[in-house]
Amino acid sequence: MAPNKQKLRVVCVSDTHNHGPGQGYTLPAGDILIHAGDLTNQGSLNELEKAFDWLAKADFACKIVVAGRQYHGELAPSKAEFPGNHDLSLDKDYKLKHDDGWRVQAESLERCKAMLATYPNIHYLEHEASTIELRDRDISLNVFASSQSPNRGHQNWAFQYPISEAEALWDAIPSETDVLITHTPPSGHCDTSTHWQAGGCASLKQRLWHVRPALHICGHCHEGRGAEVARWGEVEGECEIVWRWEDPGQGNKKQSLLDLTGMKGGWSLERGRETAIVNASIMARSYGRGGVAFNKPIVVDIMIPAHTK
Repeated sequence: MAPNKQKLRVVCVSDTHNHGPGQGYTLPAGDILIHAGDLTNQGSLNELEKAFDWLAKADFACKIVVAGRQYHGELAPSKAEFPGNHDLSLDKDYKLKHDDGWRVQAESLERCKAMLATYPNIHYLEHEASTIELRDRDISLNVFASSQSPNRGHQNWAFQYPISEAEALWDAIPSETDVLITHTPPSGHCDTSTHWQAGGCASLKQRLWHVRPALHICGHCHEGRGAEVARWGEVEGECEIVWRWEDPGQGNKKQSLLDLTGMKGGWSLERGRETAIVNASIMARSYGRGGVAFNKPIVVDIMIPAHTK
């Protein structure tokens, strides 16, 4: 008989922007690696190859990656990591919509798809759900991942949606989701930014109240890096922040550990009532807001129900 629960270690990163492990940060060991988008700066084929090189070498039982809607039905969505608004060559719908701002052209989608096919140990997840299984651990997780972020207007970025379509977009998140991965944070939660004036997405927060995943991993707003536990109320949309994480790895050599196991002083997460929201941005500052600075990956320990044999 398998134990009722097992501890799972999830290593979370986002917004690495062309920086792999050893280039400003180190990658701790864990069971699952999740990357919440913006692997690159300009989404070029060369940048993407470098990002997938270090992802392929990372030693994890599972790497959770989303590669955009153009892969529907073509690649098995079992293990993954995913692009954000900078990873434009992976977005089949990317185009220059405005005369000002970002002017980078996308590379050939077919060339990018051919490159991705050379990494057999990385699989891709779209704006959709998948069941991730760690067979050696007897663990199964319902995951939903999306590379989308709000279009605030006059921005030539990839994987963006107009605010008018946000509610319909996030309605796709299934109610049985255990782990939610989105590039954008929800509004008012880990969404501080000196670049994105409006922060996260209000419609995503509304959907969180209905779904209540145990873990929500995001990025996009660099200065919002951190974690908190939201407890959902009985009135639709109502929530209370019941715990704000203090990084034990700040300014020292310790890991940036978020302990949700309830052991040794960690927070005991109430599944179905609470969600741990984690902004795992590696870049500590928005572009043009000072010199380059790095955060550590956030290591999440969480108790997961195990199957019975």
